[in-house]
Amino acid sequence: MAKSTAEPPLSARAGALLTSASGRVLTAFLLVTFALVPAAVFLDSNETASTEPGGEPFDLRDDIESRLASPVFLAGYLVESRGGDILTRDPLWELLQAERALLAADARGTLAPEGIESMPLLVDSFDTNSGAAYHGVTTLANAVDRMLGLHPSLGTDLEHASDAQVKFAVAQLLLSPLTAELADSLSAKAVSERRVVLSREVDYWTSPALIFVVLADNAALGGGTAGSVGGLAGDEATLNKEHFSRRVQKVMRGTQTHYRLWGIAIDQNLEAEEEGTTAGVFIMLTVVAALGVVSLALRSYWATALTAVGIGVLMLWLKGITELVGIKGGLIIDFIVPIAMVSLGVDFALHAVCRYREERQRGSDPDLALRTGFTGVLGALTLAMLSDGIAFLSNVPSGIEAVVHFGIAAGIAVASAFVVLGIVVPLGVMRIERAGLGRGGGTARSRVAATGAGVGVVVGAATSVILIVALSEAAGAGVLAGVAVCFVGLPLVVGLRRSRRSGPTLDSGDHRSHVTPSGPVPALVISLARRPLLTLAATLALTIGSVVLAFQLEATLDVKDFFISDSDFVVSLDKVDEHIAERSGEGGTIYIRGDLSDPAALRAIGVFMESLRENPYVGKEVDGEPSIFDRNVVGIVRRITANAVVAAQVIGGPAEDADADGLPDTRAQVRAVLDHVAVNGVQLSDGTTVYTAQDVGTVLDHNPFSTADDVATIVVGIPGTRHQQVVIAAEGALRRDLEPLATQPSINRVGLTGSPFTRNAELTATTNSLRTSLPIAAAGALIALAIVMRSVRYAVVTVIPIGLVVAWLYATMYLAGFALNFVTATIGALSIGVGIDYSIHMTERYREELGRASSKIEALGRAAAGTGTVLLASAGSSIIGFAIMGLAPMPLFSSYGTLTAIMIFLALAASLVVLPSLLVLTSGPASES
Repeated sequence: MAKSTAEPPLSARAGALLTSASGRVLTAFLLVTFALVPAAVFLDSNETASTEPGGEPFDLRDDIESRLASPVFLAGYLVESRGGDILTRDPLWELLQAERALLAADARGTLAPEGIESMPLLVDSFDTNSGAAYHGVTTLANAVDRMLGLHPSLGTDLEHASDAQVKFAVAQLLLSPLTAELADSLSAKAVSERRVVLSREVDYWTSPALIFVVLADNAALGGGTAGSVGGLAGDEATLNKEHFSRRVQKVMRGTQTHYRLWGIAIDQNLEAEEEGTTAGVFIMLTVVAALGVVSLALRSYWATALTAVGIGVLMLWLKGITELVGIKGGLIIDFIVPIAMVSLGVDFALHAVCRYREERQRGSDPDLALRTGFTGVLGALTLAMLSDGIAFLSNVPSGIEAVVHFGIAAGIAVASAFVVLGIVVPLGVMRIERAGLGRGGGTARSRVAATGAGVGVVVGAATSVILIVALSEAAGAGVLAGVAVCFVGLPLVVGLRRSRRSGPTLDSGDHRSHVTPSGPVPALVISLARRPLLTLAATLALTIGSVVLAFQLEATLDVKDFFISDSDFVVSLDKVDEHIAERSGEGGTIYIRGDLSDPAALRAIGVFMESLRENPYVGKEVDGEPSIFDRNVVGIVRRITANAVVAAQVIGGPAEDADADGLPDTRAQVRAVLDHVAVNGVQLSDGTTVYTAQDVGTVLDHNPFSTADDVATIVVGIPGTRHQQVVIAAEGALRRDLEPLATQPSINRVGLTGSPFTRNAELTATTNSLRTSLPIAAAGALIALAIVMRSVRYAVVTVIPIGLVVAWLYATMYLAGFALNFVTATIGALSIGVGIDYSIHMTERYREELGRASSKIEALGRAAAGTGTVLLASAGSSIIGFAIMGLAPMPLFSSYGTLTAIMIFLALAASLVVLPSLLVLTSGPASES
């Protein structure tokens, strides 16, 4: 028989070295673990990796936040009538009572979240819709109550009014030019018809819901972004605002007898934290299930116990190393990477221990069995580690901090899993068996003890994993230490003592004489490999169809992909879609920088705003006007010039306005208005303040004492922005509308920002990252395999199934209704990282068996009987574990668990169905290895 060259001599030398130095290796492992524990427990930077790729939307947003900081924090709320019409006495009176309760609670300081001094937080403002000043909160209920008291035909209040009187008051409010814009606070489903009410024909309005905002002191809550909708930042100021908004929601809900109330996306970080804690149970069950299958596959207490503790140690290594190298956190890095590594870690342990056990079953002593087993499997494990690392590190060029840090963290985890579970665990099993434990057999009592201890170590290790990953590294490390002492240390001491007297303990190992190519796995592999052309033709047809479907997969970033569908957070956005989005939608921000004291520049802005009437992607209010936030530079100037008394005070007389557009025609007058509002705000002739100088400063940065460029923003409503194609189309339409504005000599820069456009930029970058990382990962893995395998042919054959898996997976995602986002995009890298491991192990084992088999089919049968069966166990543990995670209530985890389980099944199928046919067609004669 020809000399086998399937494994390079380095594997044999490395296996011999590791086996002979096993004591020193295990000691070094313990020292490294103890050294990393303080870093994992005490070094907690709490920094979150950004999901932003950079570019214009983010640059403009940052400039706005630095120059147009708001002193007011806004939290939006939606009220929906239980009876179908909010414009009736009972829901409006209940809402007015809730407003008064909120003001009373604020006066007592009880709205302040923990960590902030107990003090009033609501601030004064002016409602341009109703034309009245208010403190903290005002709704249509206030306006109706005032109208009921002021109208000579009514003379009552909400508490004592009839539904007819309320309908009459609403009709008067929405008829008056001074308060008609109150209709903008109603649902898009609001309708009116002519009816006789209180003996007069009026517009009879009905609306299922209305919206309002609550205004608080932004600085007192921690400063920063003033809006209620933010990212998963988790900083103290953001959490303070979310706690405050929840307290407001609780007070405003009251008993919810006649209405239901939701804060609009007020608590994203708190919701993520709470749902993550709930999902922790399923993550723990995932680890339990994976380890349970390991136990069934290895049928050894010690192998199961060491693997379980090894997974816990792996989490500590990952936490400690990532903290030391400065990897930032986030949902993907903190949750997805550790749990993904369970699959890789289990694979390393299964292949190493199973190969060791094969040699033990042939009668070798523990040292020889491990040395021989390492010779056969260490090369494949090393290749798997390198290819996994390359696959994950291929994300680094993306330029997106969260994706870059994900790639680095996953690379660290892969290397750690290789060391801890691929080397240390089999060394530990060998040392234990060398000491006389784990030889199988034993009494029924010892087998029951082994089973009970096995359950305890699996559950204990899984508990430590979820504590380390999600709750408390210190608590997790403590639980893991307890598990190691109780289920490894003490049984080892007791077992060694008993072993000297009565033989083996705590093990029920199976010691068959040898592995034969029989069973369902070898039968399947051999059957398909005998018809390689037919198998590959069917695979090609399936893959072509999958590629077509995969390219139809859309990138979206919907909160439904991350949060429980019936959570208040998601329901609030569903209600916004139902009652508001068709009309105004999500706010997009127009950024304008230049010399706005130039009348031509101001006029161009006004023309641009008028052009939005024809833009189909800009929302329309009840009166048909484009949905534009009323506080903007053009509206502010017009408020000054429209009032003769105020205009005389500001510019010394009426505005020179030949075209009657409400904007002064001279630079001096425009400059005077801008100088005035920047310092004094906007007042009515009676002295009532419409906008304070700080209010003006949220939409216009103008320095009366400098000639530096002004910066102004205009916020427009864009309906349907949950769909990326709508955002793309809206961006194109708005940019076309902005083209004339950009040509004005006094305007230096115009652009688009706001959450629809920053989100679109993130999704576009994610898609581009996926398109670049997959080829990089495949090419890198191919080069690494070609070098280590010393064969381009075998390297290409091993990589091909992974391309198939990626195509099949994304086609499955499309058919199952999944979308491409930051979480699901990581499955692509994981597909290559995990999937190629299956192919590597199968190829390497086939090459090894090819050198001592009489035919290719026999070599495949032996490879399938040995490594193929281990692959089935490895995949089974991962599939069952991640399928359990797929049952988690939080879609972030359930979608990840479901897709990962599907991906692992596809990777297994590719390695056992497609790869054997490729090997048969491309390999040399049976004497080759």
